[in-house]
Amino acid sequence: MKAATPTLLGLLGVLLLALPLRLFYGGVPTPILPLVVVFFWSVYAPDFLPSPSIFAIGLLQDFLTGGPLGLWPAVYLFTQYIVLSQRSYFLGREQRVVWLGFAFAAAAASVILWLAMSLLSGVLLPIRGLAFQMATTALVYPVFSGAFSHLHRRVLVES
Repeated sequence: MKAATPTLLGLLGVLLLALPLRLFYGGVPTPILPLVVVFFWSVYAPDFLPSPSIFAIGLLQDFLTGGPLGLWPAVYLFTQYIVLSQRSYFLGREQRVVWLGFAFAAAAASVILWLAMSLLSGVLLPIRGLAFQMATTALVYPVFSGAFSHLHRRVLVES
């Protein structure tokens, strides 16, 4: 069960994202919590969140949000690949540095999503809403990172 914790967190994040919750009466977009899960666990405990789990998280998100099948898995797997390639840099750094890394990852995810959706629709779509959602996601990262760090130490490492 301990090994499944990050995957379950990712799936829970997808379910929360799919719920019709509107923060501040729709004035603030819902953060993309599965991206936070993928980034955090890829840095600190990649063995607990393997690629098939990330694929399943993304596929569930595609099914629940009505997006093109394979788009979110591709974004999350790309994020995992980039994070794993830079993992040694992030380990042992201040949380500000990791947070900045997450902000760059969120920006890259935004560009990939925007390009894919623009190509699929045949027109350059506005990026403002997506950029605002990724900015919100980046702003909530420290809160979830702190909770995940506590969970990682208490449940996965100490037990």
